[in-house]
Amino acid sequence: MRLLVHDTLAAAPMIEPFAAGWVAPGPDLTVVPAQSLTAPDVGADDVALLPAPEIARLQETHHIVPDVALVADGRGAVALRTPVRPDEVERTPVRLLDVSSAAEFLARATLRPFYGIEAASWLRADSDPGAAGAQAVVVEGAAALLPPEAGFSEDLCRAWFVLTGLPAVTHLLVAPLAADRDALAPLLRSLDAARAAADVPEHRRAWHAALAERHDLSRETIRDLFARQRLALDADDRPALLQLFQRAPRPLAYPPLTSLRFLDPTPT
Repeated sequence: MRLLVHDTLAAAPMIEPFAAGWVAPGPDLTVVPAQSLTAPDVGADDVALLPAPEIARLQETHHIVPDVALVADGRGAVALRTPVRPDEVERTPVRLLDVSSAAEFLARATLRPFYGIEAASWLRADSDPGAAGAQAVVVEGAAALLPPEAGFSEDLCRAWFVLTGLPAVTHLLVAPLAADRDALAPLLRSLDAARAAADVPEHRRAWHAALAERHDLSRETIRDLFARQRLALDADDRPALLQLFQRAPRPLAYPPLTSLRFLDPTPT
């Protein structure tokens, strides 16, 4: 079985234990980190921890496994950068600087309702018309936590929380519809082991220090980020996931979300 994992800063607790050798994935599981991970990258038999909006493009083939997710509770690694105070920007092209669909949806959901900014266009390439004059830039991962060289930086996960009172569900674990709990049991055991290994105090200090050095961030910044993140999708988080789809003007590449299918919980 192949497990694809979006290799972004927020997913470090699910990646670093495998990379450090604290947890072995097992003979029948291959963990594949990917710096960019979208629905077309996911094969029919793949399991993936990927940006939450991608489920809209996988809803006919995959269901959500709530045991593992990335949920930012009022603090996250998605930021809006502006050269002046955001409330001084009225209308501008918005640059999406190497960000996932989770970051784009958060920006689309908060830009106008929270900041009062009208997006003239959404641009992913520097060559797109209007990119040079964009007064709003969305960044993700370590780049979102670095202080801006100039201007202002706003945490979009915090903006979403203030706007809705809900956490930001940024990533979901999805599995083929045919995969039941018995089939997924070895994979889920490996992910549980990774989550536990990442939380061992000496391991946590080690991977926090490694991330801080790798990305030129303070350990306090890393510690605060992960202290505000949960690694499973609770029942109370499901409305937050739906709200993100309902409040964000949908990019054309994403169909309407007609159904959210969840893997049945373990019988009690």
